[in-house]
Amino acid sequence: MSAAASPAHELVRAGDRKSAMHWARLVPYDTGRFPFARVIAEDVFGTGGLEDLHRLLGAARPGRPLTHGDNFEQRGRIAALGDDSRFYAVYHAFVLEVVAPLFAGRISYSRHPTFRVHFPGTGAVSDWHRDADVTGRWDQINVWVPFVDTAGTSTIWVESHYGRGDHAPVPVRYGQALLFDGGALSHGSVRNDTAVTRVSMDLRIAPMPSESPHPDLGILALRPPGLHAPGPPAATNGAGGGMMAAGADPARAPAMG
Repeated sequence: MSAAASPAHELVRAGDRKSAMHWARLVPYDTGRFPFARVIAEDVFGTGGLEDLHRLLGAARPGRPLTHGDNFEQRGRIAALGDDSRFYAVYHAFVLEVVAPLFAGRISYSRHPTFRVHFPGTGAVSDWHRDADVTGRWDQINVWVPFVDTAGTSTIWVESHYGRGDHAPVPVRYGQALLFDGGALSHGSVRNDTAVTRVSMDLRIAPMPSESPHPDLGILALRPPGLHAPGPPAATNGAGGGMMAAGADPARAPAMG
């Protein structure tokens, strides 16, 4: 796949065209060009595979079961990466070369993503929520990127349509990014009963106005009247910090909104 070309993408739930999650997108990317898992494994944990991170931690602390607190402790180690780290070089290139072309390059995005670590046998790392209830940003689209293959109880769970509360898992492989209306669709996680540690990041993007009839790829198209109420950005832009324009120099770009 050419880094300069917009990647092919697929609908998440084909069939139910009246369901908001039908219009969510799974976008593939080249893990050789954007080696998130290898960079995190080497630079943060000093290990070769993130899916077995629980074994590494368990060996260092025999007889002590992993807990919800361990998820947050290890997540904090990733979040401590500096803006000049290898990770952020890959991150900004990923947004610029994979995500932005889907929107004609006209987006703002999270300067820092939010990270999640979810060990086997531990409870949910995120309760059911809608991002816009916290951020006040109804114009944003969520981009959820796992660094391991996820399915079942290790992946993100999203309701099929606004207000239904019928949360179901969305399988996402390493090398795919899930784009969905996390601002208005309830989503979260459940107890991880798999044998895989899930390490992931999520960021938010805001498509800028354009002449396209669907500048949001249709991801926000089925919102009920009155639900989509974009306005001046709230003081809080959600976990992960401020927004910046695609293509801006991360070291110089002022925070937006």
